[in-house]
Amino acid sequence: MSIVGQAVANEQVRSGHQAGVDSGNVNPLYIEQYGGEVEHRILKESFMRQFFKFKTIRGTDTLTNDRIGSSALQKVARGIRPVDNGVTFDNISIKIDTIVLARTNEFVLDSFLSHIDTRKEIGMEHGKEIGKFFDESFLVQGIKACQVTNLDPDGVSLGGWEGLTPTNIVRTAPKGFQGGTPIVLAGAGDELDPDLLELAIQDMCQKIEEKDVDVSEAVLLMRPAQYYALLRNQKLISRDFSSVNGDYAKGDVLESCGVRIQKTNRFPKASDVGVTHFLSNAGNGNAYDVSANDQKCVVCLLMPKALLAGETIPLTSDVYFDKKEMQWFIDSYLSFAVTPNRAEMAAGIFSSTVA
Repeated sequence: MSIVGQAVANEQVRSGHQAGVDSGNVNPLYIEQYGGEVEHRILKESFMRQFFKFKTIRGTDTLTNDRIGSSALQKVARGIRPVDNGVTFDNISIKIDTIVLARTNEFVLDSFLSHIDTRKEIGMEHGKEIGKFFDESFLVQGIKACQVTNLDPDGVSLGGWEGLTPTNIVRTAPKGFQGGTPIVLAGAGDELDPDLLELAIQDMCQKIEEKDVDVSEAVLLMRPAQYYALLRNQKLISRDFSSVNGDYAKGDVLESCGVRIQKTNRFPKASDVGVTHFLSNAGNGNAYDVSANDQKCVVCLLMPKALLAGETIPLTSDVYFDKKEMQWFIDSYLSFAVTPNRAEMAAGIFSSTVA
């Protein structure tokens, strides 16, 4: 008997369709699985999103943070009218004008149906790239924040490269606002010396606290080379000097000067200098571009208020089929901006080659 024209299956299982019903070319369960993979990946891998607070921007492209300066005290004397002392106000803002997109095109639908790992790998790759870009953008702004000199209405400059060669990043600020804290190592290779690096961290924390800023909420971001250099510092991991602060065998060192340590490979590199950042444009003065001195930062201390961050489009993923193109589009995109906010809550350690 011929089998031509006979049904090969009466109840074929379609795992990508709701309730197993053959609903056509669109596979809703596959799409939902993909969307969740990307979101999970970026939230897990992106440290900055966990550390900094984001403000949602709707109905405008600009987020503004108002600031008020310090006030003055005076002694009240008998028979003398007290004088008034004004305070200064200003604001700092960010503008969101760019969408960052990760896109992959699939020409053959069967690749989704037959190779389940393909969807997973695409989602993971999008998540890695977006998370990497996200953290790098924040860290660049954090490094710039520690180089900021605040110029108050009286013309007084505070913070930044005080007495040092590099050019300051000058920002106007109300009276009483202090600038960032950059520390420059004295000699070549000092950034790899466990003791000298720890002394530089102590110097950095001391200078911040002398600005009446508490470092308890801070985090020390450092390159892997500096992290493993500190691992060789006996005082940080020895039980005689530190209580359960590290484990040499496990490669763990938790704190320095009471500040949490987070190693990251998101610091700018020499190859980033001169490259136009996706978020840079004439409107923001190419604020995200990496300078020669930015990439010489080896440790960056940041507090949650050091940066002002907002987003208009949170991480969004979409999978759709275009009949004209005859291919599937796998998109992941977001739109955000970040800028230095409170420079006195940012500090950095730079190699001796800054100029």
